[in-house]
Amino acid sequence: MSDDIGRTAFGVQAGIGFVGKVATAVVGFFGSIFLARALGPSDYGLFYVAIGVANFFENPANGWAAACKKRLTEPDFDVSEAVGSVFVVVIALAVVGVPVSYGILNVVTTNEILPLAVPLLFVPLATYRAFTTVLSGRANFALAEWALVANTTLKIVFQVAFVVLGFGIWGMVGGVAAGALLILPLVYRWIGVRPSIPSKDSLRSVARFSKWSIPRGFVGTGLSQMDVILLGWLAAAGAAGHYQVALKISMPAVFVSSAIDSGLMARISNLETRGYEWHDDFRNALSMGSILAVPIFVGSLVMAEEIIVTAFSGQYAGAGAFLVGLALYRLLVTQTSARGAVLGGLDRPDIGFWISLAELLINVALGLGLWYVYGPIGIVAATVLTQAFSYTAQTLVVRRLANVETVVTRPFLEQLGAGVAMGVVIWLAKRLYGLGEWYTVVALIGLGGVVYFVVLLAVSSYLRETVRGILEDFAATYV
Repeated sequence: MSDDIGRTAFGVQAGIGFVGKVATAVVGFFGSIFLARALGPSDYGLFYVAIGVANFFENPANGWAAACKKRLTEPDFDVSEAVGSVFVVVIALAVVGVPVSYGILNVVTTNEILPLAVPLLFVPLATYRAFTTVLSGRANFALAEWALVANTTLKIVFQVAFVVLGFGIWGMVGGVAAGALLILPLVYRWIGVRPSIPSKDSLRSVARFSKWSIPRGFVGTGLSQMDVILLGWLAAAGAAGHYQVALKISMPAVFVSSAIDSGLMARISNLETRGYEWHDDFRNALSMGSILAVPIFVGSLVMAEEIIVTAFSGQYAGAGAFLVGLALYRLLVTQTSARGAVLGGLDRPDIGFWISLAELLINVALGLGLWYVYGPIGIVAATVLTQAFSYTAQTLVVRRLANVETVVTRPFLEQLGAGVAMGVVIWLAKRLYGLGEWYTVVALIGLGGVVYFVVLLAVSSYLRETVRGILEDFAATYV
């Protein structure tokens, strides 16, 4: 039995997870700058095409692990059997998935790298992600983010070393595999549960959830990787490289929301199962999830191209439009993901699957159509429109399913207001002083951040109270 996540200091865990997100970003961002420059857009883009394809083959393990995470939050489920069933499915995926993936890719692509690179990527990634998914359902769910910090650090170290040694794209593949495998003992230790052979009843219970979570995982992977795959297919690997650097720069937008959401589904499941109220946790997630997404989107509107070129060099000139579109997409994600956590927590993965399937169909249709009209940027526009559909659909479903009336919270509106103030200040400063050197770009980003948070702290009593409460809980728990 594991009901600890329902009683844990949720804000403290989310805060610790957020710090882990920041640490991961710092390591990953500087590593990606070196690697993107060293490999160039074509090889860098091809590597992420391989990652995108590998993610498809991970989904049986990821979907099964998501079902185990749901069940282990229920008071009458044996946690040790949940962990044991994850071991079983990971082993089965490795035995079956490697030959299947190699055979499929050998038929559908003429690229000589992908059929070998994809199996080498998806087995260690699937194993690592399955166990961190289980960890994110525990009371110490913030450690799942710190596992990512350690994994990212190891991955970057190995990738840089291998690329410097001349292994090129294979060095990137080897770095991913090494980072994922070396961190597994630490994740297992943090889970803190000895696995046991799952009973038939436990397997049936997990299977009832996974029959939706596994196909939803395939659909979700299609959504998350469709842009890269379409760009690699319809345009060129270089366009996928431009997309990828914009994706990395906009990544901090979802740090807060993903830190919250990593434990939100498990917490809602636990509280709902025990008959307790969870609506405040949901409203808090909507109120805080976009606090970084708003300034990143506004900042990209004003100086996207300058940020891209400063960080990744002139090789990636022209990627500014990608950054604007992806920053808007991530802003929508931060207001959508908490609603998805509600569906999972209330044991309705079936609804989540059908919404995701509709998203995929819309994304592919719009992506193909807008590409022929607008070129590569049309694919990004299709992703933004698809995410807008997801936000609308999940909002309506959650309102009807859980009698939740909250759509937009006051703190989110306050963040939008502070973002507008920041954008005006940056635009005026850019007009007055220009952006000729890298340090002027950095200074303007810093100025924007200061303006945003000063204004937000001044107008938002909710933010002040939230920060104070988290600090008090942290001091009571750890000091």
